[in-house]
Amino acid sequence: MIAMVVGMVVLGAVYALFTAQSKHLATQEQLAELHQNARAAMDIMVREISMAGYNQTTDPATITAVNRCTGTTTASNTPCAGITNAAADTIGFVADINGNGNTTAGEANPSENIAYDRYHSETSPAGVYSLGRTSNGSKQPVVEYVESLDFKYYPPDGEAIPTNETANLANIRRVKITIVTRTAKVDPNYTDAASGDHYRRYTLSSFAFPRNLALGN
Repeated sequence: MIAMVVGMVVLGAVYALFTAQSKHLATQEQLAELHQNARAAMDIMVREISMAGYNQTTDPATITAVNRCTGTTTASNTPCAGITNAAADTIGFVADINGNGNTTAGEANPSENIAYDRYHSETSPAGVYSLGRTSNGSKQPVVEYVESLDFKYYPPDGEAIPTNETANLANIRRVKITIVTRTAKVDPNYTDAASGDHYRRYTLSSFAFPRNLALGN
């Protein structure tokens, strides 16, 4: 009887340890996915936004470079190369990647007309938003569980352009991107201080430098 009681105590301790380890592993897996989603999204946005305004032609003697995008928060002279839409929750931009002097959206100019926003895809559960990448009119999700997406725009003097203030799109030199992702599942042992729910969140910010905008046409 004593041996049986001791055995049950040991089994109980082992089971408790196994359960705790399983919960810890599940939490770590969710955190890894949480961070990976934010970093993957940020990497592709920074890389592509940095190319905004590229308009060097393959043959300057026979091909005219695309005009620089100008206007306020939305380009008024499309087709053009540069930032075409500078909003707080979405950004659109164009780069003449193939140097053919044509940035019209279509199969001939792949990945030259790009936009990023946060949206609810048809395949996502209710309340789950994705980072959307629109290329030549076709939108695809980049990563899921994106809680918020924010863009801030900076002219050469470094002072951020208020989102409710008009500005020349050609004067943008930096774009600050902030993305917040959340876990797919709740963690009963965690409570978010701001929202009061049990989802874990991760905030990541970075700058994209569309250096081509400083070169003019």
